[in-house]
Amino acid sequence: MNTGIGHVFVVGNSRSGTTMMLRVMNNHSQVHGINEPHFYGTYWAPADDGQPLAENDAKELFTKLITRQRDGFFAEVTPGKFDAEVQKMFSELPAGADRKDVYAGFMAYETKLNGKNIACEKTPQNIFYIDELQKHFPGAKTIVMYRDPRAVLLSQKRKWMRKDLGMTGMPDKEVRRLRMNYHPYTISRLWNSSFDAAKRHKGNPDVVEVRFEDLTGDPEGTMRRICTAVGIPFEHTMLDVPHAGSSSAMDDPTKKGIRTDRGESWKKGLEDTEIAICQSTCGSRMSQLAYGRADVSPSALSLATAWASFPFKLVGAFALNLSRMRNMVNTLQRRLKQA
Repeated sequence: MNTGIGHVFVVGNSRSGTTMMLRVMNNHSQVHGINEPHFYGTYWAPADDGQPLAENDAKELFTKLITRQRDGFFAEVTPGKFDAEVQKMFSELPAGADRKDVYAGFMAYETKLNGKNIACEKTPQNIFYIDELQKHFPGAKTIVMYRDPRAVLLSQKRKWMRKDLGMTGMPDKEVRRLRMNYHPYTISRLWNSSFDAAKRHKGNPDVVEVRFEDLTGDPEGTMRRICTAVGIPFEHTMLDVPHAGSSSAMDDPTKKGIRTDRGESWKKGLEDTEIAICQSTCGSRMSQLAYGRADVSPSALSLATAWASFPFKLVGAFALNLSRMRNMVNTLQRRLKQA
């Protein structure tokens, strides 16, 4: 579907700086940010391609996408609220449109509505769908965010606290899901899967790799490189992002600029057991990104306790995440695949 706009996708392991990157890109005069529609995995499965959607199904999908964009990820659909806009988007669909056409039409509508010509969509889990992004949006650029897995571990450990740090709309069931999701081995394995998924596209000129630590250490230099790769001019205002989204500090939208104090907080926030499990699981991949090992000595008892809790955490996380997958088998295969 030719929508007349360009596309940039920001992907990476969860808590790797994708939100910060989206905010930076959204500050560009040509770019409009689309925040976590979770189209792939939630609203799309491979069998959907080429399958025309009935009018009611297309409008229902448009409604869900626009609700997430306008009202937030956890917002419930309000009947009738966006009907006029949904009708307009539907009227612009080509004959025989399938789910990916609805997705493209939604992004085009939102981007043009905001006076921009490039849609920048951020869903971290799209790191497992880079092939689909390139197939569905030829010429699109994908920005892959990497971050030290120990920093990711700490952020995931504290993610459930976002409700008390300025994130609005997070329901209690999401807090429970996030707490159940956390186990150092689970998070480390998912980090490995994300790393491997990205590395399968190494050398692709349409895939740009960025370390979170480089973005925070040299914001302007890093963004100049990204802008060149994406094909847009660098603008200094891109760096004026609000201080929000941290899992360890209160949101403060009055302060702007890329924070440089988020590098090695994991050294104080994680226990030796968590660090040891992470390093033993991710070690070889960490070295490829120049993340050195820390010298830790967890006790045998603490390691045994951590491993004993793993099966219970795994079963609980599976149960609480089941409703978020359109095709459970396909989604799990992608996220658990290791090179």
